[in-house]
Amino acid sequence: MQIKLLSEIVGNVVGKQGAEIVKILEGKKNVNEFIIARKLKLTINQTRNILYKLSDSGLASSTRKKDKRKGWYTYFWTLNTAKSLELLETNVKNEIDSLKNQLKNREQKRYYVCNTCKTEVSEETALLHNFICSECGEVYALQEDKKILSDLNSKINRLSANLGGIGHELSLLRDKHEKKRAKEIKKDLRDKKAARKKARKANKALKPRNDKKKKKRKKAKKRI
Repeated sequence: MQIKLLSEIVGNVVGKQGAEIVKILEGKKNVNEFIIARKLKLTINQTRNILYKLSDSGLASSTRKKDKRKGWYTYFWTLNTAKSLELLETNVKNEIDSLKNQLKNREQKRYYVCNTCKTEVSEETALLHNFICSECGEVYALQEDKKILSDLNSKINRLSANLGGIGHELSLLRDKHEKKRAKEIKKDLRDKKAARKKARKANKALKPRNDKKKKKRKKAKKRI
């Protein structure tokens, strides 16, 4: 499910050819750009153009490493899965809103069609031209909306189902991120606790030495 969703949004940004990059990057970190180019069967410049587009959209990030012998930089790429799914979620929501507006207009207004030119106009436009097509002179016919309404409802239902799938994937990613973050916080607390314990032990070890030095100084003063 996730690869399919990611391929959809990446394909929208960089085209179908670039959508294959999801299979290479998904679930991996810091993938060598030359490996990506080889798997995509593209030149390194073509591959970089795709990756830069993803980077500009926030869908991928990179780190670079200098080749000490040759002196050039090689980039290593990581796909931002959460950002990609969030962008897809936003796009799907916008598309659903657009379809719902179309559905509302169809339910509240009438449309006419020229069967010769296959052009559709609103009732206001048809009335303005006395229900005569301005292109061919044919009389406009009332548009049959039943099939159009059915198609719009089907698209809305399909996209709503997709939106639910995207939301589920995002929820899984966020839960995974929260668990990882919680582990990091616990580890940080353990490290700090261990450091404090080590410091206390070091202080205890130093205390007898400091006490001995103080006694020696006191004895030396008494002698004087």
